[in-house]
Amino acid sequence: MHMATERAAKKAEMEAEKVAEKKMEEEIRIKMIPVRLEIESWMARDHLHDNVKERIINCIQHRLEQNKDFDIEKPIIHLSKDLIIEIKRHICLPLLKKVVPNLAIQSDQNLLERICESLKPKYYNEDIYILQVGEPLMMLFITQGSVCSFKTSNGENSMGMDSDAQFIEKGEIWGEELLEWGFNCSSAHKKWVPISTKILKTTSKVEAFALMANDLKKLLSMHT
Repeated sequence: MHMATERAAKKAEMEAEKVAEKKMEEEIRIKMIPVRLEIESWMARDHLHDNVKERIINCIQHRLEQNKDFDIEKPIIHLSKDLIIEIKRHICLPLLKKVVPNLAIQSDQNLLERICESLKPKYYNEDIYILQVGEPLMMLFITQGSVCSFKTSNGENSMGMDSDAQFIEKGEIWGEELLEWGFNCSSAHKKWVPISTKILKTTSKVEAFALMANDLKKLLSMHT
């Protein structure tokens, strides 16, 4: 009698666990519906490869299964390190190659990839000042949205920008003179990081990858 009771209790416990597992699976499935739509839109926008897309979805689903927080507007910050590196190389390496034809690093694929790995994901709201004149320069790879670069002057227009304002949009780079400083300047000159001579302001929500002056300086010291 005692053994039968134990078996019945064990069976009831196993059935309860199965019900709980199915309930959790259903909750994860429901959570994944809006997340997957947003993520698939993001992956399509950046033309990510199918094998990378599958790994991203699996990574995000695993995160949700662990009940971890997930910011749908900043998906890349939640991915594994190897996935982030692949995405940065996929998006930024072609852009980087466009701005280095006159530099000695143009044929150094390994160094170009390491520069991509050093990039930091950045997210900005509309009408935000990213850089002011005199602040440390950085190089910005725009992956979504647009920014405006300008100098203040007495002849400002109605937007508070001068007539030489430059708009940089998705698929473009701002601040490429940072590379010129890094690869064309003497070692003595590299003791100080370059500063911005312009203001950089968003004209929409912006997603980007940034190469910071100190990160480039550190990378070059390791490379030489």
